Amino acid sequence: MEESLLRILSQYVSSRAAENLLRRGLALGRPSRPEDWARLVEEGIWPELKRLLPFREMPPELKAWVREQRRLAPSEEEEEGEEAALLEAVDLEDPALRAHLAQRLARLEGVVGVVVAGESGREELFAGEPISLDPAHLLLRRQGYRTFYAVLGERLVALRALGQGYVGVAARKETNVGRLLHGLRRLTNATEVEG
Repeated sequence: MEESLLRILSQYVSSRAAENLLRRGLALGRPSRPEDWARLVEEGIWPELKRLLPFREMPPELKAWVREQRRLAPSEEEEEGEEAALLEAVDLEDPALRAHLAQRLARLEGVVGVVVAGESGREELFAGEPISLDPAHLLLRRQGYRTFYAVLGERLVALRALGQGYVGVAARKETNVGRLLHGLRRLTNATEVEG
């Protein structure tokens, strides 16, 4: 999210100024949901940008970004009250369970690739050219992420950290990311549930 937001802000101010705007906005707290990102832009970054530049209204690209975050929000919050009861424990160290999970996720609407990676092995299913998700997982793991998504070219990529491993999904750009993230957030590490 940060990257796409910085790209848009950099169209209006220098890269350094864009980073400063974002950093000041994040000082109030790091958003965890798309609607929180939209609020951060509307209430934190946009007033600052308006103060710096002679804008009367939010620029179209920034407005579209905020609208996209708002669009993602409702599908993520569906059945929020029942979410704890809907958690699904998965064992990424069991080859048969890894394969089953990968096949199930590959059948989701818009999905073109899946990686289910544990410490002892992995299962990958891709329709076409595979995408390496390990570098993103390792980089994000240092920042303590649990669930993450980004648009990379024509692909949407979503990752869910589980213990030392992760579940990654590559999908077409127009796929409903809220539904995809909701499905990934339901997954929990079997060892955490047992322990």
